[in-house]
Amino acid sequence: MTIHSDLTVTKDADGFYRPSTEAEVISLIQYAVSEQRQIRVRGASHSMAWSIYTDPVDGNPTNKVSVRKAPDSDDLNLSLVKFGDLEWIDEEKGIIEAGAGMHLGNDPYDAEGISTLENSLLYQIAQKGWAVNDLGGITHQTVSGFALTGSAGGSTQYSFDNIVAWYIIDGTGTARWVEAGDPHFPAVSVSMGLYGIVTKVRLQLVPMYNVAGTEVTTQMVLDAQPSDEACPIDMFGPGKDGKPSLEQYLRETPYTRFVWWPQKGAERAVIWKADRAPVSTPGGKPPVPYMQFPESLFGLLEELLASVFFTLLGNHGVTRILQVLAPSFFHAQHLLTELWSQKVGRLLAGLGSTIIILLVAAILFIPVLIFALFPGILHALFPVLMPVFESMTKGNPPTTFNDYYWRSLPMDNTADDVLLGTEFTEIWVPISYAQQCMNLMQDMFTKGGSAATGYYSTEVYGGAPSSNWMSAAYTDGNDEFKDGVIRFDVYWFRNNEKTPNEKQGFFQQYWDLFLSNNIPFRLHWGKFIPAYDFPFWAEHYRKMLPHFDDFLALRAQYDPNNIFFTEYWQCRLLGGPLTK
Repeated sequence: MTIHSDLTVTKDADGFYRPSTEAEVISLIQYAVSEQRQIRVRGASHSMAWSIYTDPVDGNPTNKVSVRKAPDSDDLNLSLVKFGDLEWIDEEKGIIEAGAGMHLGNDPYDAEGISTLENSLLYQIAQKGWAVNDLGGITHQTVSGFALTGSAGGSTQYSFDNIVAWYIIDGTGTARWVEAGDPHFPAVSVSMGLYGIVTKVRLQLVPMYNVAGTEVTTQMVLDAQPSDEACPIDMFGPGKDGKPSLEQYLRETPYTRFVWWPQKGAERAVIWKADRAPVSTPGGKPPVPYMQFPESLFGLLEELLASVFFTLLGNHGVTRILQVLAPSFFHAQHLLTELWSQKVGRLLAGLGSTIIILLVAAILFIPVLIFALFPGILHALFPVLMPVFESMTKGNPPTTFNDYYWRSLPMDNTADDVLLGTEFTEIWVPISYAQQCMNLMQDMFTKGGSAATGYYSTEVYGGAPSSNWMSAAYTDGNDEFKDGVIRFDVYWFRNNEKTPNEKQGFFQQYWDLFLSNNIPFRLHWGKFIPAYDFPFWAEHYRKMLPHFDDFLALRAQYDPNNIFFTEYWQCRLLGGPLTK
């Protein structure tokens, strides 16, 4: 470990500083200023890597960075793992203060190895009968990281609006509370770590509730004929035959999302929807959780097969495919060992899981080799094989659930982030453009074929309006965003061999489609955003966000020495790096 003589905090072997007090955070900030170093905080690493970390020394950033080791440099990368406590300010009114390093739910990929269900924010407040209004598709993130990037769940009626104050230490080492009603609150609330280091947040909670709902797979083609699997939403039109338009459906459904598979021959949508319900009571019906993948041998093998399937579709060459797949099999063996260890002991679980995974690998070896050598066969078989290898495409009858909100509202929690690593660009559009956007995308898919659709899916859901300046749902109440947004999450399988947000990358066609048709849109700051034509995109953000310049001006006051303002963010918000 390295110890700086003027610091009271050690730099650990993995490159991270782990302060335990606000005084130590202040000393790190003051050191960064005096030594002209950058300083950033890693949360759960759910955002794109170089949006989180300090800039790489070699000037060659990549999105595929280990969350277990900080970039090798003299800059300061922090983990707030020691800021994970929860304090009840007023239990009767549901007011708490949570450490910024506290995870929303259990994070099975926690780099620190200490996240559990029991020490998570959502579980602890649920034990006292309290909740938050909305959650995203997973709850692995830290409470501060989720909010500071403008993340949201799938609802136009509810949002993660429970945070009422931030305790932030700015770039001068000054600590302060920024509370709702403060003129700076809308700027700090979605500030991507560019205003300072948040150490705790204050939340106003709401009474505990369940969510009850269904998930069903339906047809998703323009000329679909009525059938038992016909889509209950007029996805491409204004509403007809008793079906609501997509805009109407998103406005009226409390919580919902659908996953769109647009590939020819496989056109379908998997519609998940829910409403609030009374909390399960002792002696009543037991909760029925929603589980995308069951926590069983069958569910694990299903994920492993899906990982093999999408790896074959997104990569070329036998050597590369085998290199990419090997970690998936090792990881599956580890997961199966963990699943069985409590029942039969770790030794037997490890032996049994090894035998099972080796057997699966042996069975799959010849098919993998054939598909790797002749990829056209697999691409042609995609519409037939997809329902086998992807649980979200199963047909009727609908899945039903009625469960605690914190366990089933994050509907993707049971999908393993290694076997089914999914990244995406998240495009936010005023909800009134829903029909136009759906038809533009459908037309692009029809004309462009597999080059336009890819071999993964797009998630579509709504979002409530926001008053936070840099939120992709920001509105002043008089603009096109005032009624909320429709969001398009264009998925990208993490094991694919290309980078999707570079010039001529997979995502550019989606961004270009909306640009060329004058569709107003914003992008989620923590996901894939364009890594090219930085001046153009900085101007686009300025046009789309009325307080963009106000945000940058206030940022300069909070961080006058630019210790938080990495080149990653300089390029994206200013159009290029600052002159050094």
